[in-house]
Amino acid sequence: MPPLAQIGYGGHEWRSLFVEIDESRESAVWGKMLLDRPSTMVLVLLVIAALTGCAGNSPELPTPGSVQPTLSPQAPPQPPTPVASSMATTPANGEEPRGVPVPGAIGSATEIYSHIATGAMACWFSANGPLKKDYIFHAMADAPSRGGKAEVTIHRRDPSQPNPRGAKAYVVEIQPTGEASATVRADNRQMPDAYASAMTSDLSQWIKGEQGCSLAKTIAAETAPSEEAAPKKPAKVAKKTKKPKVKAAQAKPAATAQQAQP
Repeated sequence: MPPLAQIGYGGHEWRSLFVEIDESRESAVWGKMLLDRPSTMVLVLLVIAALTGCAGNSPELPTPGSVQPTLSPQAPPQPPTPVASSMATTPANGEEPRGVPVPGAIGSATEIYSHIATGAMACWFSANGPLKKDYIFHAMADAPSRGGKAEVTIHRRDPSQPNPRGAKAYVVEIQPTGEASATVRADNRQMPDAYASAMTSDLSQWIKGEQGCSLAKTIAAETAPSEEAAPKKPAKVAKKTKKPKVKAAQAKPAATAQQAQP
Protein backbone atom coordinates (compact mmCIF):
# COMPACT_ATOMS: atom_id res chain seq x y z
CA MET A 1 0.00 0.00 0.00
CA PRO A 2 1.40 3.41 -0.80
CA PRO A 3 2.29 5.65 2.12
CA LEU A 4 -0.51 8.06 1.05
CA ALA A 5 -4.11 6.75 1.11
CA GLN A 6 -6.54 8.64 -1.07
CA ILE A 7 -10.34 8.44 -0.95
CA GLY A 8 -12.25 9.72 -4.02
CA TYR A 9 -15.80 11.16 -3.98
CA GLY A 10 -17.66 12.60 -6.95
CA GLY A 11 -14.57 13.31 -8.97
CA HIS A 12 -13.10 15.40 -6.14
CA GLU A 13 -10.19 13.96 -4.21
CA TRP A 14 -10.38 14.14 -0.47
CA ARG A 15 -7.00 13.60 1.10
CA SER A 16 -8.09 12.94 4.67
CA LEU A 17 -5.81 10.19 5.78
CA PHE A 18 -2.10 10.67 5.97
CA VAL A 19 -0.79 7.57 7.53
CA GLU A 20 2.87 6.80 7.47
CA ILE A 21 3.36 3.27 8.55
CA ASP A 22 5.42 0.47 7.36
CA GLU A 23 4.07 -2.74 5.96
CA SER A 24 5.09 -4.83 8.95
CA ARG A 25 3.08 -2.85 11.52
CA GLU A 26 -0.02 -1.98 9.40
CA SER A 27 -1.73 -5.32 9.51
CA ALA A 28 -0.98 -5.83 13.23
CA VAL A 29 -2.35 -2.48 14.29
CA TRP A 30 -5.57 -2.74 12.26
CA GLY A 31 -6.12 -6.33 13.17
CA LYS A 32 -5.76 -5.70 16.90
CA MET A 33 -8.09 -2.68 16.75
CA LEU A 34 -10.77 -4.60 14.94
CA LEU A 35 -10.57 -7.57 17.37
CA ASP A 36 -10.63 -5.40 20.47
CA ARG A 37 -13.52 -3.20 19.19
CA PRO A 38 -16.03 -5.02 16.96
CA SER A 39 -18.19 -1.93 16.77
CA THR A 40 -15.33 -0.10 15.14
CA MET A 41 -15.17 -2.77 12.45
CA VAL A 42 -18.89 -2.39 11.70
CA LEU A 43 -18.56 1.38 11.53
CA VAL A 44 -15.63 1.16 9.14
CA LEU A 45 -17.51 -1.21 6.87
CA LEU A 46 -20.55 1.10 6.80
CA VAL A 47 -18.41 4.12 5.98
CA ILE A 48 -16.66 2.24 3.17
CA ALA A 49 -19.99 1.05 1.75
CA ALA A 50 -21.49 4.55 1.90
CA LEU A 51 -18.50 6.15 0.24
CA THR A 52 -18.48 3.51 -2.50
CA GLY A 53 -22.21 3.99 -3.21
CA CYS A 54 -21.95 7.76 -3.30
CA ALA A 55 -18.97 7.62 -5.58
CA GLY A 56 -20.86 5.34 -7.99
CA ASN A 57 -24.07 7.37 -8.04
CA SER A 58 -22.59 10.86 -8.07
CA PRO A 59 -23.35 12.88 -11.20
CA GLU A 60 -20.53 13.58 -13.53
CA LEU A 61 -19.57 17.20 -13.61
CA PRO A 62 -18.82 18.59 -17.04
CA THR A 63 -15.22 19.32 -17.77
CA PRO A 64 -14.26 22.77 -18.93
CA GLY A 65 -14.71 23.19 -22.66
CA SER A 66 -17.06 20.21 -23.05
CA VAL A 67 -20.26 22.30 -22.82
CA GLN A 68 -21.17 24.31 -25.87
CA PRO A 69 -23.38 27.35 -25.29
CA THR A 70 -26.87 26.98 -26.74
CA LEU A 71 -28.07 30.04 -28.63
CA SER A 72 -31.79 30.55 -29.10
CA PRO A 73 -32.72 31.45 -32.69
CA GLN A 74 -33.66 35.09 -33.11
CA ALA A 75 -37.03 35.98 -34.62
CA PRO A 76 -36.87 37.54 -38.09
CA PRO A 77 -37.20 41.35 -38.09
CA GLN A 78 -40.76 42.59 -38.49
CA PRO A 79 -41.70 45.57 -40.70
CA PRO A 80 -42.59 48.76 -38.81
CA THR A 81 -46.25 49.31 -38.07
CA PRO A 82 -47.64 52.25 -40.08
CA VAL A 83 -48.82 55.21 -38.03
CA ALA A 84 -52.31 56.48 -38.76
CA SER A 85 -52.48 59.95 -40.25
CA SER A 86 -54.00 62.73 -38.20
CA MET A 87 -56.10 63.70 -41.24
CA ALA A 88 -58.07 60.41 -41.23
CA THR A 89 -61.72 60.78 -42.24
CA THR A 90 -62.97 58.13 -39.87
CA PRO A 91 -63.97 59.52 -36.45
CA ALA A 92 -61.96 58.64 -33.38
CA ASN A 93 -64.73 56.44 -32.01
CA GLY A 94 -64.40 54.11 -35.00
CA GLU A 95 -67.85 54.76 -36.46
CA GLU A 96 -68.30 55.25 -40.18
CA PRO A 97 -69.01 58.85 -41.24
CA ARG A 98 -72.65 59.61 -41.97
CA GLY A 99 -74.07 60.82 -45.25
CA VAL A 100 -72.93 60.42 -48.83
CA PRO A 101 -69.74 61.84 -50.37
CA VAL A 102 -70.03 64.79 -52.74
CA PRO A 103 -67.13 64.39 -55.19
CA GLY A 104 -65.30 67.09 -57.11
CA ALA A 105 -64.24 69.46 -54.32
CA ILE A 106 -61.47 71.87 -55.34
CA GLY A 107 -59.30 73.81 -52.87
CA SER A 108 -58.65 73.76 -49.16
CA ALA A 109 -61.28 73.08 -46.52
CA THR A 110 -61.56 76.80 -45.74
CA GLU A 111 -62.05 77.71 -49.41
CA ILE A 112 -64.68 75.01 -49.90
CA TYR A 113 -66.56 76.15 -46.80
CA SER A 114 -66.54 79.74 -48.07
CA HIS A 115 -68.03 78.65 -51.40
CA ILE A 116 -70.79 76.61 -49.70
CA ALA A 117 -71.73 79.36 -47.23
CA THR A 118 -71.85 81.98 -49.99
CA GLY A 119 -73.99 79.80 -52.22
CA ALA A 120 -76.39 78.86 -49.41
CA MET A 121 -77.00 82.45 -48.39
CA ALA A 122 -77.48 83.53 -52.01
CA CYS A 123 -79.80 80.64 -52.94
CA TRP A 124 -81.37 78.76 -50.06
CA PHE A 125 -81.62 81.69 -47.62
CA SER A 126 -81.91 84.70 -49.86
CA ALA A 127 -84.70 87.23 -49.29
CA ASN A 128 -87.12 85.04 -51.24
CA GLY A 129 -85.16 81.80 -50.78
CA PRO A 130 -87.02 78.49 -50.53
CA LEU A 131 -85.70 77.75 -47.00
CA LYS A 132 -85.86 81.25 -45.55
CA LYS A 133 -89.22 80.84 -43.85
CA ASP A 134 -89.03 77.38 -42.23
CA TYR A 135 -85.30 76.72 -41.73
CA ILE A 136 -82.21 78.30 -40.12
CA PHE A 137 -78.62 78.29 -41.40
CA HIS A 138 -75.87 77.50 -38.85
CA ALA A 139 -72.17 76.85 -39.45
CA MET A 140 -68.99 76.09 -37.46
CA ALA A 141 -65.46 76.16 -38.89
CA ASP A 142 -61.92 75.81 -37.55
CA ALA A 143 -59.22 78.33 -38.36
CA PRO A 144 -57.09 77.60 -41.44
CA SER A 145 -54.08 77.09 -39.16
CA ARG A 146 -55.93 74.18 -37.51
CA GLY A 147 -56.92 72.56 -40.80
CA GLY A 148 -60.19 74.38 -41.55
CA LYS A 149 -62.58 71.54 -40.67
CA ALA A 150 -66.15 72.84 -40.99
CA GLU A 151 -69.78 71.81 -40.63
CA VAL A 152 -72.86 73.48 -42.12
CA THR A 153 -76.19 72.56 -40.53
CA ILE A 154 -79.69 73.40 -41.71
CA HIS A 155 -82.09 73.41 -38.72
CA ARG A 156 -85.86 73.41 -38.71
CA ARG A 157 -87.22 76.67 -37.40
CA ASP A 158 -89.02 76.28 -34.04
CA PRO A 159 -90.63 79.60 -33.02
CA SER A 160 -91.90 78.11 -29.75
CA GLN A 161 -88.35 77.87 -28.31
CA PRO A 162 -86.10 80.73 -27.09
CA ASN A 163 -83.47 79.42 -29.48
CA PRO A 164 -85.41 78.81 -32.70
CA ARG A 165 -82.86 76.31 -34.01
CA GLY A 166 -84.78 73.04 -33.93
CA ALA A 167 -83.88 69.57 -35.18
CA LYS A 168 -81.14 69.11 -37.74
CA ALA A 169 -82.62 68.62 -41.20
CA TYR A 170 -79.53 68.65 -43.43
CA VAL A 171 -75.81 68.51 -42.51
CA VAL A 172 -72.72 69.16 -44.65
CA GLU A 173 -69.30 68.06 -43.31
CA ILE A 174 -66.02 69.36 -44.72
CA GLN A 175 -63.02 67.28 -43.66
CA PRO A 176 -59.48 68.42 -44.61
CA THR A 177 -57.20 65.81 -46.18
CA GLY A 178 -54.25 68.09 -46.81
CA GLU A 179 -53.24 71.71 -47.03
CA ALA A 180 -55.09 72.19 -50.32
CA SER A 181 -57.62 69.34 -50.39
CA ALA A 182 -60.71 68.23 -48.49
CA THR A 183 -63.66 65.86 -48.69
CA VAL A 184 -67.34 66.84 -48.51
CA ARG A 185 -70.21 64.69 -47.23
CA ALA A 186 -73.93 65.52 -47.20
CA ASP A 187 -76.28 63.90 -44.68
CA ASN A 188 -80.04 64.27 -45.12
CA ARG A 189 -81.73 64.01 -41.71
CA GLN A 190 -85.29 65.32 -42.12
CA MET A 191 -85.40 67.16 -45.42
CA PRO A 192 -87.85 65.92 -48.12
CA ASP A 193 -86.07 63.69 -50.61
CA ALA A 194 -86.70 66.00 -53.56
CA TYR A 195 -85.29 68.96 -51.64
CA ALA A 196 -82.26 67.00 -50.42
CA SER A 197 -81.44 65.82 -53.95
CA ALA A 198 -81.56 69.39 -55.25
CA MET A 199 -79.43 70.65 -52.35
CA THR A 200 -76.78 67.99 -53.02
CA SER A 201 -76.78 69.06 -56.67
CA ASP A 202 -76.15 72.64 -55.56
CA LEU A 203 -73.28 71.49 -53.35
CA SER A 204 -71.62 69.66 -56.24
CA GLN A 205 -71.43 72.98 -58.09
CA TRP A 206 -70.45 75.22 -55.20
CA ILE A 207 -67.53 73.04 -54.04
CA LYS A 208 -65.99 73.55 -57.50
CA GLY A 209 -66.37 77.32 -57.29
CA GLU A 210 -69.34 77.34 -59.66
CA GLN A 211 -72.76 78.95 -59.22
CA GLY A 212 -76.17 77.31 -59.22
CA CYS A 213 -79.52 77.15 -57.44
CA SER A 214 -81.31 73.91 -58.22
CA LEU A 215 -83.39 73.95 -55.03
CA ALA A 216 -85.32 77.07 -56.00
CA LYS A 217 -86.16 75.55 -59.40
CA THR A 218 -87.25 72.27 -57.79
CA ILE A 219 -89.61 73.96 -55.35
CA ALA A 220 -90.98 76.22 -58.07
CA ALA A 221 -91.68 73.20 -60.27
CA GLU A 222 -93.51 71.44 -57.42
CA THR A 223 -95.75 74.40 -56.62
CA ALA A 224 -96.61 75.25 -60.25
CA PRO A 225 -98.96 72.28 -60.94
CA SER A 226 -101.04 73.01 -57.85
CA GLU A 227 -101.69 76.51 -59.07
CA GLU A 228 -102.63 75.32 -62.56
CA ALA A 229 -104.95 72.65 -61.15
CA ALA A 230 -107.08 75.22 -59.33
CA PRO A 231 -110.40 75.81 -61.21
CA LYS A 232 -110.54 79.08 -63.02
CA LYS A 233 -113.58 81.28 -62.70
CA PRO A 234 -115.25 82.11 -66.01
CA ALA A 235 -114.67 85.62 -67.20
CA LYS A 236 -117.62 87.94 -67.00
CA VAL A 237 -119.10 88.95 -70.36
CA ALA A 238 -120.30 92.51 -70.57
CA LYS A 239 -123.94 92.82 -71.46
CA LYS A 240 -124.86 94.79 -74.48
CA THR A 241 -127.04 97.80 -73.73
CA LYS A 242 -130.00 98.34 -75.98
CA LYS A 243 -130.43 101.79 -77.30
CA PRO A 244 -134.00 103.11 -77.02
CA LYS A 245 -135.78 103.58 -80.31
CA VAL A 246 -136.52 107.16 -81.08
CA LYS A 247 -139.82 107.68 -82.88
CA ALA A 248 -139.71 110.20 -85.63
CA ALA A 249 -141.94 113.19 -85.03
CA GLN A 250 -144.95 113.27 -87.32
CA ALA A 251 -145.33 116.48 -89.27
CA LYS A 252 -148.58 118.22 -88.62
CA PRO A 253 -150.56 119.28 -91.74
CA ALA A 254 -150.27 122.92 -92.50
CA ALA A 255 -153.25 124.97 -91.47
CA THR A 256 -155.47 126.10 -94.28
CA ALA A 257 -155.89 129.62 -94.97
CA GLN A 258 -159.52 129.37 -94.03
CA GLN A 259 -158.81 128.15 -90.58
CA ALA A 260 -156.31 130.88 -90.14
CA GLN A 261 -158.98 133.58 -90.79
CA PRO A 262 -161.35 134.37 -87.96
